[in-house]
Amino acid sequence: MKQFATLALLWAIATTLIAQKPAPLWTEADRQYLLTNLERTKQEIIQETQDLTLAQWAFKEAPDKWNIGQVLEHLGLYERIFAQEADIMLSTVPEPGLDSLARPDSTYVGWMNDPSPHQAWWNAEPLGLMLGNDNLTFYLFGRDNIIKFIQENTYDLKAHYTFRWGDERRRSIHALMVVHWAHTDRHLKQIRRIKGNANWPKP
Repeated sequence: MKQFATLALLWAIATTLIAQKPAPLWTEADRQYLLTNLERTKQEIIQETQDLTLAQWAFKEAPDKWNIGQVLEHLGLYERIFAQEADIMLSTVPEPGLDSLARPDSTYVGWMNDPSPHQAWWNAEPLGLMLGNDNLTFYLFGRDNIIKFIQENTYDLKAHYTFRWGDERRRSIHALMVVHWAHTDRHLKQIRRIKGNANWPKP
């Protein structure tokens, strides 16, 4: 009888703890939102670059501008930078209380849509040493691994935060990934502008 009472008490405690556990902030809808945009921007990059000639990959609008190969190298570097940043910060204690201070996704999308120039950090500056489709391969390797990470992730990406300079100070891993796909959209515009140049090499 005592054994039964003990088991009943343990069951009651367990169910109470489960009931008290807060629902995750990051939902399946959030996962699908990221996956849809990561896959969409990946496919648009492929569509814009897969049939380029070597001359087209290397074409620059001006000597101080990036060519399309360098744009993809830059994007590929960020695949790795953000993947490493997310992995490191997911090892920390979640901070769900910061969600009340989090900026909406639209803030980050708007920032990436701002046409004013951005300055790449040194670790994301392309060297331009790869040729042609090697740049696309470099980018896709990183993007496919980011997509796999989001597909398989079991962490609450709105409860784990990384750090930033400036007024923002903290950014959720979900927001980091929103910036990531929106950053690709930003450079897709750049690629299309390069291809629309009057001196664009003919196939």
